[in-house]
Amino acid sequence: MRYELNLESQIVQYNGAVQSIADKKAILTQLFSQGVYECTSISNDGCEWTIEYRNTVNNIQKNIVVYYGNIRNEERNDREKKIQLNGKDPRVNPNPSIILGVYCYEANDALENLVFAGWNIDPDTNYPGNPSLRGLNIDSLQKARFNGLYKHNFKNNYVCTFRPEYIFYYIENIQSIHNSSDDVITPTVSTSSQDVNNVIYYGSPGTGKSHRADIETNGKDVQKVTFHPDYDYHSFVGGYKPTMDGDKIAYKFVPQIFTKIYVDAWKNLVSADDTKPFYLQIEEINRGNCAEIFGDLFQLLDRDKDGFSKYEVTAEEELCKYLLSEKGFGGNHPGIENGKLRFPNNLKIIATMNTSDQSLFPMDSAFKRRWDWIYVPIDTDCKYSDFTIQLDNGKAFEWLSFLKVINEEIFEITKSQDKQIGNWFIDAQNSGKVITESTFVNKIIFYLWNDVFKDEENTIFKSADGKNLTYTSFFENGTSNNLVSYIIEERLKLIDVNKAEPTTTSEE
Repeated sequence: MRYELNLESQIVQYNGAVQSIADKKAILTQLFSQGVYECTSISNDGCEWTIEYRNTVNNIQKNIVVYYGNIRNEERNDREKKIQLNGKDPRVNPNPSIILGVYCYEANDALENLVFAGWNIDPDTNYPGNPSLRGLNIDSLQKARFNGLYKHNFKNNYVCTFRPEYIFYYIENIQSIHNSSDDVITPTVSTSSQDVNNVIYYGSPGTGKSHRADIETNGKDVQKVTFHPDYDYHSFVGGYKPTMDGDKIAYKFVPQIFTKIYVDAWKNLVSADDTKPFYLQIEEINRGNCAEIFGDLFQLLDRDKDGFSKYEVTAEEELCKYLLSEKGFGGNHPGIENGKLRFPNNLKIIATMNTSDQSLFPMDSAFKRRWDWIYVPIDTDCKYSDFTIQLDNGKAFEWLSFLKVINEEIFEITKSQDKQIGNWFIDAQNSGKVITESTFVNKIIFYLWNDVFKDEENTIFKSADGKNLTYTSFFENGTSNNLVSYIIEERLKLIDVNKAEPTTTSEE
């Protein structure tokens, strides 16, 4: 019995044979033929693959030697993985080289379902004498699937795991990746070999989705909007509104956020290959009626290989007139050619979606398939959110330990991960990393009672004598301390950090 990562990104128990890629040459050719790159030559001597690839935009040819290893299980640990180089020594090759592990769930997995791992070439490691490269486990493969890239320190050597679209980012930044101390790497969208034009960051509440979007747009030309149930097409694109013309009221087309950034992006498009990116950042995209808000503009989300819209849509009359006016493009322009709209390749749309929201307007499959989806997981190992829950009675509990236990409880009862609590659900960085009891009750207890367990049976909201608790129970005089402490200690079995025994380690 061992643990593997299935195609749904779940870590599952597995008893079958170890899988390896059936056609390594085909996979490596595809790997180095993503985005603007094209693999032009590939050959191998055992696990040593010599690969040449070309940037089809600037025609620059590059070469690299890949020391390939199938990621397989380590028999002494059911969660650990390793690769073997079968006697090859990457230290002696004078050409640019990388050590690359490849993980598959099934032998015929498509490239998009694979996870890769990179090890720094260490001059002090005797590779022929140490055939197995370790420091890799099933959890780091899952984190790569979720985050794009992930790394951790193993015996002073950082191991990096990543999805296939980040191979060129990894190669170009290999030194900084392996020499920096950051555990999680978050490359911007534009650094990926496959330029992402429409992306939605999704996950449970409090996982840092907006923060991830802000990283992408930080320092860029960006306009932000939050969708809500009353938001509509005219709020998004624009429409006729009464405006003052001197001392008279006149009805004029007033552009809204989409039209403004659409014009800005087109006006700053130097050429198809020389662009200044403009970002439209949509928060809480699933809280609005996307079908109504986008209208037929959703057809423009389909992009060609260069990032332009595959299809054109006819602009509404008032929008067309505005775009042809001096306030728009000032006449005929590729952005309104023949009265048609088309996204330029420098217009990027980044959105966030909270999976716990029960939207009144679910997204249809036609809309969803036009986006790239990036899952933002709960990180219960995040050192920046290692907060302390401090109760008024003096007891204290680890926030991340609480999350691990309560999220297991949420999944066990609701059979869903959508309403689990993220590590940034409460941000206590500006309060000495302390979550007060008042904050805990008003945010966490209220969320659990109102949004998660309200209609469920056998939840944590039962008193010691088995009676159902109500939210108002936490505000009755003299009971709050006892109830919160009881739920955390007795129901969730967490230990007061003031009573926890210090951890000791023995010398090896």
